[in-house]
Amino acid sequence: MQVDHIGYAVKKLEKAMVDFQNLGYRFGKITEDTDRNLRIVFGENQGYRVELLSPMEGLESPVDDYLRKNGAIPYHICYRSSNFEEDVAKLQKEKYRIVVPPQKACAFGGNRVVFMMKLSIGLIEIVEMR
Repeated sequence: MQVDHIGYAVKKLEKAMVDFQNLGYRFGKITEDTDRNLRIVFGENQGYRVELLSPMEGLESPVDDYLRKNGAIPYHICYRSSNFEEDVAKLQKEKYRIVVPPQKACAFGGNRVVFMMKLSIGLIEIVEMR
C-alpha cells in the first residue's frame, strides 16, 4: 500500500488552508461530507498530500475529541489500496482493529474507506482505489 495523505483535524478550515498555503501547499475544492459532518479539503506540496478536516458548524463530527484534547493535530495516515478486502483482512490478522467500518466517502468519489487502529502506531485510514 502507498501513502495517500496525512489527515489533520483543524478547527477553522479556511485559516488552516492559509497557513498551509504559506508553507507552499495548493488546495483543491472544499467538500462537505454531510454523513460525517465534516468539511474536507486536500492540499499538495511537491507530491506530499494533506487532508484538512474540520467539523461542520454546530454539529458533532469524528474529529471533535481530537480537537478538544489537542487542538489542531495530524491524527491519521491514509494508505491507498487496490485490494481493499484483502488488505483489511491482512491488517486484522496483524492485530489492527476496525474503529470505523468500511463506508463510502464523498471525498474519494464514493470509494470506500475504513479506519483501523493499532496501539503501537495509532490510527490509519485505508482508501479503496478502483
